[in-house]
Amino acid sequence: MKSFLFFLFLLTSLSAQTPQELDKIVRRLSPTLVESTVAVMLNGGSGSGVIVSPDGLVITAAHVTSEPGKQMKVLLADGRELDATSLGVDHESDGALLKINAPGPFPFRPYIETPTYKIGDWVIATGHPGGPVVGRPSPVRLGRIFEAGTTSGFTDAITTNAMVISGDSGGPLYNLKGEVIGINSNIGGSWNVNKHVPLPAIIARWDALMNSESFGRSMQNQSQQNNLFDEPYADLRDRFEEALKKNADEPGAAELLARPRLLDPHHMQAFLNQWEPDPEAEKSPRYGFTLEASAPRIVSLIPESPAARAGLKKGDLITAVNDEIISRTISLSLKLQSGKEIKLTTGKGKSVTLKPDQVIARAHFPQPVAGVIDMMVIDENDASGPQRIPANEFLSSFQDLRDTLTRSVLPLKDRNGKTIVSATVIHEMGQLITKASEIENVEGLIASFDRQDYPVEIMAVDEEFDIALIKISATGLVPVSWEPNEPKVGQLLLSPTPKGFLYGVITQPARLAPKKGYELNHSSDQPSAYLGITFAPEAINPIIETVEVGSPADKIGLLEGDEIIEFGDSPLQGIDDFTMRVSKSSPGEKITLVVKREDKEITLEPILDLRPATAAGSFDRNSSQRDGALSSLSARGGKLSKRRAGFPHALYHDQQLTPRLTGSPLLNLKGQVVGINIARALRHRSLAISTERIDWVVAKLRRKAMQR
Repeated sequence: MKSFLFFLFLLTSLSAQTPQELDKIVRRLSPTLVESTVAVMLNGGSGSGVIVSPDGLVITAAHVTSEPGKQMKVLLADGRELDATSLGVDHESDGALLKINAPGPFPFRPYIETPTYKIGDWVIATGHPGGPVVGRPSPVRLGRIFEAGTTSGFTDAITTNAMVISGDSGGPLYNLKGEVIGINSNIGGSWNVNKHVPLPAIIARWDALMNSESFGRSMQNQSQQNNLFDEPYADLRDRFEEALKKNADEPGAAELLARPRLLDPHHMQAFLNQWEPDPEAEKSPRYGFTLEASAPRIVSLIPESPAARAGLKKGDLITAVNDEIISRTISLSLKLQSGKEIKLTTGKGKSVTLKPDQVIARAHFPQPVAGVIDMMVIDENDASGPQRIPANEFLSSFQDLRDTLTRSVLPLKDRNGKTIVSATVIHEMGQLITKASEIENVEGLIASFDRQDYPVEIMAVDEEFDIALIKISATGLVPVSWEPNEPKVGQLLLSPTPKGFLYGVITQPARLAPKKGYELNHSSDQPSAYLGITFAPEAINPIIETVEVGSPADKIGLLEGDEIIEFGDSPLQGIDDFTMRVSKSSPGEKITLVVKREDKEITLEPILDLRPATAAGSFDRNSSQRDGALSSLSARGGKLSKRRAGFPHALYHDQQLTPRLTGSPLLNLKGQVVGINIARALRHRSLAISTERIDWVVAKLRRKAMQR
C-alpha cells in the first residue's frame, strides 16, 4: 500500500503543469514541431522522420529505411520533396539516420543525449499516420509516459499513450521543451501501448550510424515492406476479373459488370469458389446460420443450407445443443466447431438435427497497409496496457464543471437499459442533439436524466453531418454554452464521461473527413504546390478551363479561357511542361506567368499554396486499401463508430473517445462547447462537428421539424 501511495505521489509531482499551462505549451510548440517532421518515401511506401540539424540530418526508424545507402525522397512540411540517402541502421533498437541531399538550412529540433524523461511526463508525438495526406500537415498527439524503460519489445522502449499508427514509424516523440526524446517504433493491441525508441539508445551508436554501419536484422517482412504500393492481391484480382467475364450470365457477375466496383479479397474469393471451385481447397463445415453476439439467436440464414433445409428461421433462439441447455452464443459456437452432426432445440420447443455441408474454407487474407510503412504490432494480446496514470489530480479543478454537465449531457439507452450514445442539451425545453446513425434503428429509445427515464422523440435528422435533433419532456435541463470560434492546433480540450473527463488536443486544422478511399496520399504525380486551375481535356495548349474559387489563381485574377504562354522567363511547351514546372515549385513560392487574354498579354505573379484536401481528386484504390487496413488495425484496440467518415467538415482530436460518447460536447478549458463529438474514427483520430456547423444544422433541423 505504501508503494502505491508513493507511486501516486510521484505521478502528481511529475505532472506539475496545470491544464491551462499545458494548453499554452502545446499550442506554442505545435507549429515548430510539425515544421521539423518529415515523410520518408521509398519503394512505394512511406514512414516518418524528424530533422535534427540545419544541414538536413534526419532521425527515423530502422524498419523505415531498412539498410544503409538507399535512395529515397523526403517530403518537408512546406511541400518540398527532396532526395535523401539512408545512413546507418540499428535494428536492435529500431533507430536509423538519413541525410537530405540538398542545401539547407532546414527547420530542425534539438534532441536529448541522456535520459531526461520519467514516468508521468507529458509528451507530444508527430508523424504521418496513414502516410502524407494531401492537404493535411503532420498531426500532433498528446500523451504521457507510462514506462520509461522495459524489457519487452525493443531495447529500453519508452511507452506512452500518445497514439501512433502505421505511417508514423520514425516520427518524433517530443518533451515539453520541444526536444526529441524518442522515435515512434511499434505498438501494442491496446490504444494505450505506443512504443518509442529512446534517443539515448540511438546516441549510444551515433558515430557508427553516421558512418553508415548496420546492426542486427530487420524484424519487418522486407518483401512486403518494399512493395506496399503494389496491388497486394494482384493475382487474385486477375483471376477474378477473368472469371467474371467467363461467367457474365451469372446474377452476381451481371450486376458487377453493369455497376463495376472494387471488391475486397474475401468477396472475390467467394465468387471464385462459386464459379470455379478448387477441388483441392481446404474444406470446413457449414451449418448455414449466423448468431447475435449477445444471445444464441439466429440473425441470418444461407439459402439451401442445412439450417434452412431443416426449417430454422431468422429470430429463432437456440436453447439447447444435443439436449444440453445453453444461454450464450460462445457456448453454441464452440459446439459448432466440431463439425459434427448436432441436434438443436429452439425456444419454441422445436428440435432439428443438422449435418453440416463441407464447403471451401474461408481464406485468410492479411491486409497490408497500402503505401505506408507498417507500424509493427507487439504485445498484441495485452489488452490492458501498462499501469494507467490517473487523471483525477490533473483535472481536479474541473469537478464543478462536471457536476453541472450532468444536467447538460445525457446517456441515451435502448429498452434493455444499455447506453447507445450520448446527447447534448441545446434548449431548456427539452431539445438535444446526438449522433443520428447510432439511434436510427433503436426501438424504445430513452434518455436518462435525474434518475428518471424519458421517451425520446426524434424531431429531425441531418444525414450529411449525422446529427439528430431529439426531444424529451423533462424539466431542469441546462443548455450548454457555445464557443463559435474553431479551436487551434494543439489546444487542450475535454469531453465529459460518466466518471470524469477525457482530455486531448486538436491534432490538425479543421477540414473535411472524406469517405473511404477519398483521402489521398501525396505522390510525385500530384504536386503539393497548388495553383487551382484545370485545362480542357482535349486541349494541347495550356488554356484554362476552370479556376477554383479561393485558389491562388482566383486571387491573382486568372480567368477561364486564359492561355498560359510563359512560366518564369521562358515559353511553355504545352500542358505537360506546365505541370512539370509546377511540380518543381513549392507552396509559398511566387511564380511569374504570362497569359494571353484575347489580344493582350498579361503578366501575373501568383503565390502557390499547399494543395488542399478538397483538390485531391476522387476515389483511389491504394487509399481505399490503406483506409481499410488502418481501420482493421485500429479496431484491435477498441470499438470504432459505425459511421466514421464522410463529413463535409470536422474537428480532428486525439481523445480516446468510445462510440457511446459520441453526441457529447467537446469543451475548451472554460467549459464552452467548441464541437459535438461525432465519431471514433481510427486509433489516433476522433472527430467532432464544430459549433459553427452545428448552429447551421440545428436551424435547418428545426425548420424541418416544423414542416412535419
